[in-house]
Amino acid sequence: MGKEKKILAFDLYGTILDLSEISQEMRRKQLEYTWLLTIMGRYVDFDEVTKMAIRYTIGEGKMEDELNKWRSLRTHPDAVYLKDISTIADIYILSNGTTRSIEELLRLNGMLNYFKGIFSAEKVKEYKPSPKVYRYFLEAIKGEAYLVSSNPFDVIGAKNAGMKAIYVNRRNLQVDPLGYEPDVVVKDFKELYEWLRKS
Repeated sequence: MGKEKKILAFDLYGTILDLSEISQEMRRKQLEYTWLLTIMGRYVDFDEVTKMAIRYTIGEGKMEDELNKWRSLRTHPDAVYLKDISTIADIYILSNGTTRSIEELLRLNGMLNYFKGIFSAEKVKEYKPSPKVYRYFLEAIKGEAYLVSSNPFDVIGAKNAGMKAIYVNRRNLQVDPLGYEPDVVVKDFKELYEWLRKS
């Protein structure tokens, strides 16, 4: 008998998709809004939150230009390894993004068929790092799973909710775990693929 495939839930924005062309101030405001909305018990979908963050940080006049950038994000170069990873692990998306936007971006980058499913925060009407988002995934797959993310808050959220977590540390940043250490730290998806082959 071969070894059982690992189940990996990949974050999308920042982890698979490269946000280096996006305003850092806009990204901070976007995340701030998601956290505030969740704490307040309100839900506005991620596409609308993104528009609100652009409007606040960049202005209405540049809305279309910024939205076009956001809707045409390209992957990090090491995302080419997702094809190989998908042959030795069951991989999914677990994202704050709307299902429609996630599908469009994966299709744009030629990667939609690598993933066995898409799990969006829109289904639970709360945003990461709310435990509801991660537990929604765990309940659906009914097994042990790893979150794969380059966002420290996401790793913390997954660990807090009972998931294992793999931190993709492309920029060699200090791990910021808030008492929740990632189970695995890799520098990119190539290293993740090599770890999966060995484990």
